[in-house]
Amino acid sequence: MTQTANESPERLHSEEEDEQLRERVGTCIAEACGGDMPDGVAVHVVDRRVTITGRVEDIDIAQRIEKAASTPPGILGVSNQLTTRVPPPQEPMGQPPEATGMRADPANKPPGQVNHKV
Repeated sequence: MTQTANESPERLHSEEEDEQLRERVGTCIAEACGGDMPDGVAVHVVDRRVTITGRVEDIDIAQRIEKAASTPPGILGVSNQLTTRVPPPQEPMGQPPEATGMRADPANKPPGQVNHKV
């Protein structure tokens, strides 16, 4: 590799380190997904920070990939930018924000068990 005027030896070393981390992250993701890297998933590493892009089947796989990407030593952070083919499940309904505190009407509370701190 030829060094240009804008590239310091430290930057070249950093790029080599990022490439090694990218390979390690790819291996960890493949292991978490049954041995193969999922189709359409790309791993990018810049300054020891990982960005994962692509499209996977569902939120469970996206979270498994994110967790696997954070396992190699030296990773400073993971940005999960994966999209899913199957939309994530809706969050269970809870107490509406406008009916909380002293103005909450007990008749409008969601069904289910209520736990109070004692």
